[in-house]
Amino acid sequence: MGPEKAGIHMRSICYVLAVVCTTVMCRATASAQSVQPAEWSHATTLSGFAGGAANGTRTGPSLGGAAGWEVTPRFALDGTGTCTTFGGGADAFSASMRLRVRLAGHRSVDPFVQGGVGLYRAMFDSSETEMPEFYRRRVEPLPGELTGMTFTDPTLVTGGGVSIFLNRHFALRPEAEVTFVLRNGAHVVTSLLVHAVFHFEEHPVTPTVRR
Repeated sequence: MGPEKAGIHMRSICYVLAVVCTTVMCRATASAQSVQPAEWSHATTLSGFAGGAANGTRTGPSLGGAAGWEVTPRFALDGTGTCTTFGGGADAFSASMRLRVRLAGHRSVDPFVQGGVGLYRAMFDSSETEMPEFYRRRVEPLPGELTGMTFTDPTLVTGGGVSIFLNRHFALRPEAEVTFVLRNGAHVVTSLLVHAVFHFEEHPVTPTVRR
């Protein structure tokens, strides 16, 4: 084989190798794009929720709302306000700030845990209203009936649940939480709630498949 033919042969081999390498790289890039979800850095959320709560002596319905800031795809801060009607002259309002941590991330069904601090305001029509012992022992033994009684105490809040994403903007978030009301001891309030959450920014949670 002469030098000229050898050179042509080598050029042909290099051309074939270049085509093969380019094809493999293009396929690898397309494959990676088909399984990787689009990233997002942060998001703002707004939710309304409903459910029920128990304070040790009574149970009642709860309603409330929350505004949130998803700082990263895994960590979020929520500010919540909840009104609960226990009936029989007993009501409560709670407000809290909590940190929520997603356990999976980029899943259409995504579990989480959360915890935070806040305030709990318990309201009773009078000293004759049925009260948990946590409040009863704080009522001064004065003669006659006391009316319009309120107690405001700090709280620790913990809980968890699961986010069920319906699309890139809407999710349902059932959760269970335990509130520890603190004042010379602890009073426990448990709640089961379902949030309807709106994400203002697009929120990819499943892989984007490109055909």
